[in-house]
Parts: sequence; C-alpha cells; structure tokens
Amino acid sequence: MVDSVFGNLDKEATKEAFKEYLREWKKYKLKAMQRFPGLQSPSMDGQPNDGTPHDPDQKFVNHAEAVFQYKTRIECCKVLMSVGEEEEILGDILLHRFIKNWSAIRTMNYINEQYNTYMDDRQYRRLQDQALWEGALMCPDDSVRIMK
Repeated sequence: MVDSVFGNLDKEATKEAFKEYLREWKKYKLKAMQRFPGLQSPSMDGQPNDGTPHDPDQKFVNHAEAVFQYKTRIECCKVLMSVGEEEEILGDILLHRFIKNWSAIRTMNYINEQYNTYMDDRQYRRLQDQALWEGALMCPDDSVRIMK
C-alpha cells in the first residue's frame, strides 16, 4: 500500500510486527517490576557500589528503558482510543487482546457488552485487523512499519 506519509508499506507484515510489539509488553513490565536498582554504602574507594561488577548507571538506564517500553505500548492503545468514537473500540480491542492477553472470544464478548453492540466473529476479526493497522501507523516505534 503506497501512502503519501508512510510510503510503500507491507500491510500484513506491518500488522504482524505491531502484534509482536504489543505482546512484548509483558517482558518489559516484568523487567520494570524487578527490584529497583539500589546503591549500597560507599566502598573503600569512596564510590557507591551495589556489589555487582556492572556499571551502576547502566542498571538505572535499563530500568528506565523497561518502564518506558511497557508504558509506550499501553499508550499506543489509549491514544488510538482517543482519536474518535470508532477508534475507541479499536483501541479497546488492542488493549484487551494483546496487552491483557485475553482470548479473541473473551475480547469480543467484552466489546459487545461494553459498547452495547453485537459483533460476530467475522466483524471482530475485521476490526482487529483494522486496529492493528491503525495502531501500527501511529506507533512511535518505526520498526513496526515494514516496507515492501
């Protein structure tokens, strides 16, 4: 699909890449939940040391990066929800299906109940594809947009 803003994107590969991008949320969340890197009392050389041979600054950077990565994935869904009424459902589908890791049936039932609507499996799959495509287009990580 040739687009004046994004160029020649491979739609299917882009949707798959964005799906994997969202599913990586849990790894970053777990990494961020590890004990926050702390410093112990000064060592003999007067520099703070936590007892590991690693660069102490790198521990803080790794923790901050993990927090940023998992929050960015959640924000992708929330921003899509804020675009308009139709996109609110799309953002909810992404949030529940890929971030909360619900099954397709559970997500579809939630959407039907939450928005007082009825969608069958076919319509749900179509909306999920649309949500993945639109989410990938507005994602701040360029690596999810795959060129042909």
